[in-house]
Amino acid sequence: MSEKIVVGTRGSKLALAQTEKVVRRLKEAGYEVEIRIIKSAGDIMKDRPLYEFKGMGAFVRTLELALVDGEIDIAVHSYKDVPSVRVEGTSIAAVLERDSPCDVFISKDGTTLEEIKDGAIIGTSSLRRRAQLKWYRPDLRFENLRGNVDTRLRKLKEGLYDAIVLAEAGLIRLGLAEKIWYQKLDPEIFVPPANQGIIAVETRKGEENLVTFMNDEKTALEAEVERAVIRELGIGCAVPAGIYARYEGKVRLICQILSVDGKDEVRIDEKLNPKTAVEEAKEIARDLKDRIKQLIPKF
Repeated sequence: MSEKIVVGTRGSKLALAQTEKVVRRLKEAGYEVEIRIIKSAGDIMKDRPLYEFKGMGAFVRTLELALVDGEIDIAVHSYKDVPSVRVEGTSIAAVLERDSPCDVFISKDGTTLEEIKDGAIIGTSSLRRRAQLKWYRPDLRFENLRGNVDTRLRKLKEGLYDAIVLAEAGLIRLGLAEKIWYQKLDPEIFVPPANQGIIAVETRKGEENLVTFMNDEKTALEAEVERAVIRELGIGCAVPAGIYARYEGKVRLICQILSVDGKDEVRIDEKLNPKTAVEEAKEIARDLKDRIKQLIPKF
């Protein structure tokens, strides 16, 4: 008789699509699987931009508490939502192979970011995306946009925005990448947030072997380098930061920190030794701290 695993997830279509990728791997390994939907603060308070939430991990903490309490055995997350400081007794035991880390620009009339009219209204609740777009196109205006991918696309179609910005990985996982037009934004210019495009699988400490068989080592290295920078800087979604590592023989690390108004930028682009990449990333982050204070006085 196979062992039964209870997998916890948020209830959105995207969260369920991500969870199905993990469930498929568990079933292939011989487990019986039950999916349990857990609602988080980030799901309930959809009228507020994410950067206004006190603390970090609006979509993660509730799942972690359910994990520690034994309500679920595994939690599935978008790794970019997982804070550096997590609930005690939990462990990120595996990451799946990374999907696209890129953001995409979707306009209601098919115009590109370069072509869209002056003063166009862009829907996004991300400070990073706002700052990056302001840096690239200072004339653009912004309105808060929350909700699942379908809701965001519907609001665009209804004309509430001239364009919106989403993660390409979400469109791919939902099967929408071939159905709608979008402009893929260059990750070397519009640097993604740490861990975008990565699905993380969390267990209780000591039970990691439930899922370590599905861990992708290349993605794990990229993820840990990015998270090393975030941990060292001590920043969350309230600071406009793109942190992107790509393993291509060496580990290329790009960090982009912007002022909130998008007028000023600190950027580094380094190639790291894979064997020492995490320690090198920490050192780079320490060097960045003083430069960031000039952009963000309260940092």
